[in-house]
Amino acid sequence: MNSTYRGCSCFFNVIFFILFGLLPERSLFCQQVRTTTEWNDANHLVVIGTIRMEGNKITHPSIILRELMFHESDTIPAGEFKQVIAKSRENVFNTTLFNFVTFDTVRNSTDPGKTDVNIHLIERWYIWPVPYFLISDRNFNTWLQTTDLSKVTYGIDMTFFNVRGRNETLIFPVHLGFNQLYGVNYKIPYVNRSQTIGLGFGVNYQQNHEVVVNSQNNKPVYYKDPDQFPRRIIDAFAETFLRPNIYTRHSFRVEYSQISFSDSLVKIPGYSFSTTDSKTDFVSFYYLFRNDHRDVQYYPLKGFYLDFSYNQNGFFHESVHAIYLKSSLRKYWHLFNRWYFASGLSWKYTIDKPTCYFLEKGMGYGREIVRGYEYYVIDGQHFIFMKNNLKFALLPERVVMVDFLKSDKFNTIHYALYLNLFIDMGYVSNDDEDASEQNSLQNQFLIGYGAGLDFTTYYDIVIRVEFSMNRMGIPGVYLHFVAPI
Repeated sequence: MNSTYRGCSCFFNVIFFILFGLLPERSLFCQQVRTTTEWNDANHLVVIGTIRMEGNKITHPSIILRELMFHESDTIPAGEFKQVIAKSRENVFNTTLFNFVTFDTVRNSTDPGKTDVNIHLIERWYIWPVPYFLISDRNFNTWLQTTDLSKVTYGIDMTFFNVRGRNETLIFPVHLGFNQLYGVNYKIPYVNRSQTIGLGFGVNYQQNHEVVVNSQNNKPVYYKDPDQFPRRIIDAFAETFLRPNIYTRHSFRVEYSQISFSDSLVKIPGYSFSTTDSKTDFVSFYYLFRNDHRDVQYYPLKGFYLDFSYNQNGFFHESVHAIYLKSSLRKYWHLFNRWYFASGLSWKYTIDKPTCYFLEKGMGYGREIVRGYEYYVIDGQHFIFMKNNLKFALLPERVVMVDFLKSDKFNTIHYALYLNLFIDMGYVSNDDEDASEQNSLQNQFLIGYGAGLDFTTYYDIVIRVEFSMNRMGIPGVYLHFVAPI
């Protein structure tokens, strides 16, 4: 489920939690493996019999079978059998097609030497006319400082998940208000029989009343024109995905962009590509490698994640040309009982620095932030930061049934509550001496620490409330809608 939906729907899930969180739990094994066959002899070999599925009313069986680490008639050492089943269940759940996934293993009724696997599924609701409500600030916390309703962008993302039952996604965004966007995007995860190659394409048009043109005193400097749109962007892209195995993915993307600036915006020094031309177009290339072994992708507790990306803007266009390398590594440990620890390291390196501010971003946008600095933007060509979380499950994952909701896509709710202690560190390098003189956090060691509460529930909802302190000794309370690491 996309982050826009998570942000728009989080408050409804809080209401669900308050209303139904104290209901008695039912005998339902949420996201578990039920193994009725015991294998005590590590030298014994388990032969997979029949694989059965129930509950996949829309999802094609091949999409589920693609995520399994075994096939019918496979032979697996007994010492590895439970782990293989557990990892397969995680893989199926991480398709984001199901609210609940349960595996049973039983003796084959006709051949006791084989073990059958039964997969029980509760599918999600796949058609979402998702209301779009976005504050046109870098994050929700910066908007709370002003609560300026004139910066609201509203609309709808008509989203079709699991199109044709093959995990395809079709989105028609229509955004009105402060920043406007219209487009169509389609993603096909598999186009070949072996399910290793996928495709995606889309076209979008956006226009903005306000843009960030510089930073000063560690805060963004905005240019705003309420009467016209100083920036207009048309982009079209095509991409292909390669998935040679369950945990590895390669993405290749080519994008064409045409950008128009108003005459006033062009005259702002250093912001646009030229001080005379108000329009430019260019081609970009993007490559992403991902190796993902997290147990639950939207809120992981165990496993690890690695990515690396290469982004080159402006082929054959000198004023736009820029190359960026980025990578992140995240590791998650289950320490003991209800205690968990996670650590993540991310960095960015700019090979060719862009000549315009429009294409340069440091830390302070999206998830690329040191906690405690949500109100700041720290521009630079390179950055590195590390996040660390010690977590305790105040309320381990529970399941409640809401009887008056008839659809199993909504009446079975899982939720959990976690207490966090965290410390983040980072550094942003900017070789522009004038910019560094105006922004004291550039080329400085950054540290933020604090505590928080995380609430998670179905449809990939995460709600985080954090109290943190930064290196200036300034405290803050912040709200987020994605996992911290």
